Amino acid sequence: MANKAAAEAKKALAEKKASEAARLEAAALFNPAAAQQKVPFGVDPKTILCEFHRKGLCTKGKKCKFSHDLDIGRKATKRDLYTDDRDKKEEDTMDKWDEEKLRSVISSKHGNPIVTTDIVCKFFIEAVENGKYGWFWTCPGGGNDCKYRHSLPPGFVLKTKEQKRLEKMADESKPKITLEDFIETARDQLPKGNLTPITWKSFVKWKQEHREKRLNEKSKNKKALTGKEVILKKFADKFYEEEENADQGTAWDLSDFKNALKDDDKDENVMDYGDGSNAFGAEQEGPGEAEASEVPNETREEIKETTEEFKESVEIKAEAPAAEVAN
Repeated sequence: MANKAAAEAKKALAEKKASEAARLEAAALFNPAAAQQKVPFGVDPKTILCEFHRKGLCTKGKKCKFSHDLDIGRKATKRDLYTDDRDKKEEDTMDKWDEEKLRSVISSKHGNPIVTTDIVCKFFIEAVENGKYGWFWTCPGGGNDCKYRHSLPPGFVLKTKEQKRLEKMADESKPKITLEDFIETARDQLPKGNLTPITWKSFVKWKQEHREKRLNEKSKNKKALTGKEVILKKFADKFYEEEENADQGTAWDLSDFKNALKDDDKDENVMDYGDGSNAFGAEQEGPGEAEASEVPNETREEIKETTEEFKESVEIKAEAPAAEVAN
């Protein structure tokens, strides 16, 4: 009797497996293939219905990261219009969170979805380490448009207040060393064989060599002077101002020039032609006649010949353009 019941149970199990295999085969043949689902940044996969489960093709069961609740999309909680959710979030500060709560808050706060780097934002890490991160924290590096990641790096461990207090006490209890003691300790650790002891003479010698080496390197790296720089350097001390005339402004002193003109007027060998209108005349009019009578005849002839030659040259130059126009 027992063998018969076991055989029937075994037969029923085999039939169930066969029917399930037939159903999966029919679904694979007649149903379209389900596309791989993508989870947006910061969204919990358990809030998304499994597309394979909806079509009856999911074989992962409880291990599936998506929800198998067909009513997940229709579920909604009623909001209380008489309370403000922000008040609760303001009271929910970071000092009350554990690491799991911190990660859930970080995943729910959407950062920049187009971040292309794996570098974690330094402002984000500082806010987490100093306990300033929260629901209303804003990144100083650009807010939601920050180009760095607002996610905890792998292996990050959130330290509690007690752990921070113990670390601070341990740092304070460590023996402190001054800069002078550190230098002396480092000097004692140096090898004693190939080193030169520092004396005043060796220091002065090293200082001189170091200065010369630096000047040589500076001269090598110096660029060639341009033409303008060469001229300015050459005539830098050529531009000066006379101290004796510095307080007299920019006006010229013509007193010496006028005195020289007076001396020239007294010269008897200088003839006065006035404004030059009578330069080509045979005789001068006015008060110059007496002076003209004193001029020797040879000088008069030379002046007359020079005047006639000048007139002829002027007439020839005037006729040349007229001939060109006529042609």
